[in-house]
Amino acid sequence: MEDTTKDTSPLPRGKSDSFYGDRSVVMSARLLGSIKANPIINSLYITDIGFYPHAKNHYRSRSEGIGEQILIYCVDGSGTVQIGGSEHCLDPNTFFVIPAGQPHAYWADPSYPWSIYWLHFGGERSLSFASFYSKVMRIKPCTSSRIDDRIKLFSEIITALELGFSRENIEFANMCLNSLLATFFYVETFRSVRGFKSTDPVDKAIFFMQDNLHATLKMSDIARHVQFSESHLSRLFRSKTGSSPMDYFINLKMQEAIRLLTNQNLKVKEVAFALGYDDPFYFSRIFNRHIGSSPGSFVRVTRKRPA
Repeated sequence: MEDTTKDTSPLPRGKSDSFYGDRSVVMSARLLGSIKANPIINSLYITDIGFYPHAKNHYRSRSEGIGEQILIYCVDGSGTVQIGGSEHCLDPNTFFVIPAGQPHAYWADPSYPWSIYWLHFGGERSLSFASFYSKVMRIKPCTSSRIDDRIKLFSEIITALELGFSRENIEFANMCLNSLLATFFYVETFRSVRGFKSTDPVDKAIFFMQDNLHATLKMSDIARHVQFSESHLSRLFRSKTGSSPMDYFINLKMQEAIRLLTNQNLKVKEVAFALGYDDPFYFSRIFNRHIGSSPGSFVRVTRKRPA
């Protein structure tokens, strides 16, 4: 929720604002204690969540911050987040995460008040996304945005908690939090899993690799496809993935090799040819280098595992 201070009573804290059509759920101190003791969800959990539509006169100021991260997702209108002596404007399709313990204020634009989905989340893993915090993050709208899917997931979490604070409802909502945060922090992947193609050059390179697992691509082929120089693409690629383009391509091939070996029951020689390797022995050496065992050994071990 949006209160300035945390209540230590076991009762829900409620909320001081009332916006027509708003929804919010707040965890009591007692309930938070049980969440923090639950190993299934205690590394990343929700403390407060809600939706404020056309939130005229919405304002918060906290001189010492709070103990959790605060995510504000603006879907309409506009507002301002003040943090670290700077003001950041949020308009539709932007979000901002205020780090735990950071003094801040935020407010709706008086003429064009924002509609926001908001979330307070904590736990040790919440600290792992710090690179996304303290700055306006824009989600570019397009036909592949999946904005409705993100909002639906937000709504499902709120609904699960509104159904009552049973252990099952609490665990379901907090496990869904992982997926919800992924829609913000891994936008391109969130879109790509539905088959939407990204315009990012690294993503375009990866899609090109996936479409050509049967081929023997060179770095020049990949660079030409995305219309970047080899050196520029290599720098971008390593920065985003931690790998060189060619190593990434080989790893994609090895993932496909595993699928063909285990699901299609193909022979090693057949898999090698299917992935563009004319020499099965060379393919086996590459497989061993990247997977840690020969193709034959991998298949034998995999077939011994229970289904």
